[in-house]
Amino acid sequence: MKISRTKQNNLQKQVCIALVGLSVLLFATYIYFISASIVHVVIRTETSQELKKVSSEISLLEARFIEAQHRVSSDVASLQGYTETSNKIFIDRTEPSFVLSDGSSR
Repeated sequence: MKISRTKQNNLQKQVCIALVGLSVLLFATYIYFISASIVHVVIRTETSQELKKVSSEISLLEARFIEAQHRVSSDVASLQGYTETSNKIFIDRTEPSFVLSDGSSR
């Protein structure tokens, strides 16, 4: 009876130690995953801010490109003898064309 009780106490100690070890292991993995989640959120936020910054720089470069393109276009046009006019001329057709007519006027 004494041997059985000693074996039972040893078994309980081993089970208790195993459960404490498992609890410590689970707590450590919990802390690891929480810290990993926080790091990923911080990295995602920094990446998002960097993406916005690069996008802004690209927009500024595109605006400068469009301005330079307009300057070049006006320079090329003036070299070929074109001038800017202030009078606008619009074409007005009093008689409807075949495409615009509904067929009833003819």
